[in-house]
Amino acid sequence: MQMKLTIAGSGSYLPPTTVENRDFTRIVDTSDEWIRSRTGICRRHFSDGELTVEMGVKAAEKALADADLAATDLDLILVSSVTPDYVTPTISCLLQGYLGADQAFALDINVACSGFVYGLDLAARYLQDPAIHHVLLVASEKLSRVTDFTDRSTCVLFGDGAAAVVLTADGPGQELASCLKADGRQAQALTACYPDRNHPFGPALAPENSPESSGDQPALRFPQATPFIHMDGREVYRFAVSSIEQGIRTVTDRAGYQVEQLDWLIPHQANNRILEAAAKRLGLPMSKVYSCLEEIGNTSSSSVGIALDRCRQAGLLQTGQLVAFSGFGGGLTHGTILVKI
Repeated sequence: MQMKLTIAGSGSYLPPTTVENRDFTRIVDTSDEWIRSRTGICRRHFSDGELTVEMGVKAAEKALADADLAATDLDLILVSSVTPDYVTPTISCLLQGYLGADQAFALDINVACSGFVYGLDLAARYLQDPAIHHVLLVASEKLSRVTDFTDRSTCVLFGDGAAAVVLTADGPGQELASCLKADGRQAQALTACYPDRNHPFGPALAPENSPESSGDQPALRFPQATPFIHMDGREVYRFAVSSIEQGIRTVTDRAGYQVEQLDWLIPHQANNRILEAAAKRLGLPMSKVYSCLEEIGNTSSSSVGIALDRCRQAGLLQTGQLVAFSGFGGGLTHGTILVKI
């Protein structure tokens, strides 16, 4: 289903502390060459104590200024994050109150790194309601909060940052097709759990008494899960490459286009090897795959939004272009949408 969707404004924010690859050599057994060759990452940004919502506010204010709109013009605020500051209140409510977006209702999304793409599709669907004119979509992530800095295989991957876009149905843009998927049977490939506290009225459920994987039902408890990110790199790599390929082929086919007609693919910024492998399968030159991974690392759901903003502010996104946005991550989830700018 084609839906009106125009990007009226965009903004992004990276905290000022920049951590180079060589900085990790002081805390884990690694090297700049090892990190660059396996990920494509050179540096990333970490919060100096800023909350997830504070970073989101800074990106949102830039997007509103870029769109030349006041917060009171907003009808809906969507916020994607896997690293919220509170169980309650939600980031979207905190952001709505701080901005003074008195006319907007607020909703949080948590589908990990796919969140910005899911949010774009959700915004497009809400904008079909004639009562909704402007949607603010924010993705803000403080992955340093859930990173195990003793695990050399994962700690070098992640960064903090936020992105925001103001979306409207009043413009030339369209969402031409979408492909949103989830595969909970592979959930244990990427996990981080909440710290748990036992209540005082009885023993907690012992892990050995928890439902186990059997037949068609996967396990509900993962013995490797901690409050830090745990990742099966090989499994996530396979999932990511196939998800990008499947998503792009699905949305171009549904909209009646060929893959080679894409002007840009703006994917989740996770690993250059993933992007290169997916582009090769699609027959898409890397010159059409926008990446800022080298400068920001993996910022989960913020990464597509940061890349979108950088691409747009550089003047690379032009009216009439065919652009695919693709995300993949914990859940496992993946999502791709095709947009005519």
